[in-house]
Amino acid sequence: MLSIGAAAVILATAVGQATPTPTPMPAHPERPSTSPPLRGGYAQDERSGSKGAGGAESNGTADVPELTLDAALAELERQNLTLTQARSRAEEAGAGVDQARAALLPSLSASASYTRNSDDARVAIGDLLSLLPLPPGTPLPKPITIQPLEQLAVGGALRVPLVVPSAWFDVRAARSAARAADAQADAVRLQLRAGFAQAAHGARAAEEVVVASERALEIAAEHARSADRRVKAGVAAPLDALRGRTEQVRRESDLARARAELGRARLALAILLGREGPVRIALPDAPAAQPPGDAPLVAEAVGRRPELRAQAAQVAASEEQVRATWARLAPQLSATGSAFASDVPYPTGEKEGWRATLDLTWPIFDGGLRESRRRQARAQLASARAGAEAQRLAVVQEVTDGARDLAVARERLRLAQTQRGLAADAAESARRSFEAGVASSLDVIDANDRLYQADVGLADGRARLAQAAIGLERALGR
Repeated sequence: MLSIGAAAVILATAVGQATPTPTPMPAHPERPSTSPPLRGGYAQDERSGSKGAGGAESNGTADVPELTLDAALAELERQNLTLTQARSRAEEAGAGVDQARAALLPSLSASASYTRNSDDARVAIGDLLSLLPLPPGTPLPKPITIQPLEQLAVGGALRVPLVVPSAWFDVRAARSAARAADAQADAVRLQLRAGFAQAAHGARAAEEVVVASERALEIAAEHARSADRRVKAGVAAPLDALRGRTEQVRRESDLARARAELGRARLALAILLGREGPVRIALPDAPAAQPPGDAPLVAEAVGRRPELRAQAAQVAASEEQVRATWARLAPQLSATGSAFASDVPYPTGEKEGWRATLDLTWPIFDGGLRESRRRQARAQLASARAGAEAQRLAVVQEVTDGARDLAVARERLRLAQTQRGLAADAAESARRSFEAGVASSLDVIDANDRLYQADVGLADGRARLAQAAIGLERALGR
């Protein structure tokens, strides 16, 4: 029996929009039996409405809310905290693009100040000129304030970057980093969806195990009653009745364990959806198609996987950072215009004015900062390229393993179906032989146990096939 919690753990390593909801499919579709029906209903159709046949009541689904897979995945994308964190990182990277672009955009600032000096200083130019022999009526200039006692001034400045080479590459690097973050968020989303779908198939396998356990219990109870009748008729030893009751108790234990495992699986799905109570996922029963060869699958995966897009974007960002370190050797050119006003006249005699400047900045020596940044950027570039190649090889391996796992799961399911049919025939033969007095109670118990294990293996095979198909789809980036 596969571990149901193992599929749910996939979601914790990631590292889930609503779609049209299909008609809910039954968790246990009808499957034709390859053997005659057994007494007690063990070989009956799994969709039987009896309690022992795994109906809604026996599976514990009467009071459990049910969601289609599409609806559950949409809810997962809205509620999952891991995906929320990934999307927040993508938004943070997008904000980094705006920050890098700010170095190329004009900036406008305003200022205001109040000044109180200990002394004021004025130059009385008029008094000096009055000592000269000037024509009568010559106007004398007003005193010029060098340092006012109090001054209130306001101003505004507009700075326009004209040539900033390093900022050009910084913006391009930030855009590549934002693309990488978006691709990584997409990868987390696909991983969450695949892991949740695999866990849902594991939960459905747990439902089928409950069905098999209930039917095994019915068979054991019927055998115990048959053994009691034979003992009372004097044609069997009392040990046969004890063996029958012991087998019935063992099947009751199996049923309790199977129901507990089912409840645990449903609660794990609910927790992933942000719910406190268990939930049942209605899964479509679509058979997995035979995949093409490995080469077409690998080519498709390389073109679709968001992890590869993220790695390529990170390589591009590192390359732009290297170019930015070289661009910091070039001079920067900017223009600034400012306007100012004061309640005290300036030395020009005016209370307001403006100024325009053209600034050329060329850093000659910065203590080795640019060189160290260049080495750092080159190391990051080498790391990004190695990471991209490692990710590509990992994708190739995932696709190859996924195709192999799907083929193995399909073959195991075929063998499990064959084994179930043979076990059902053997169980029926053992029952008839026991009734005829030519087989022992141990033969019947052993045959029924093999039938129960075959049913459990069949449920495991169906779940593994569905999970392998989902894993291959995830490996292909679909």
